[in-house]
Amino acid sequence: MRTETTAYQGAINNVFLPGTILLANIDVTGLLEYALKAGVGGLIWLGFKIAGEYLERKRKLEQKQDEEKPSRKRKHKKSNNGIAE
Repeated sequence: MRTETTAYQGAINNVFLPGTILLANIDVTGLLEYALKAGVGGLIWLGFKIAGEYLERKRKLEQKQDEEKPSRKRKHKKSNNGIAE
């Protein structure tokens, strides 16, 4: 039985061998710890980002409502003696 190695299979073997050698000495617990810290930090950042956008949207909505509604200040009628009724 004759087997032929294609250029594609040769390229895969050329990637797997150095990859296996380089990855053999990786500290897996250190990578997991880093991934956990990065995930927690990302969630904290996302929480602040969402809260900031919510507060900004709420502030803009309140400003828009303040501009649209007429002034509700009550005008007091003054009597002849200058005391408000």
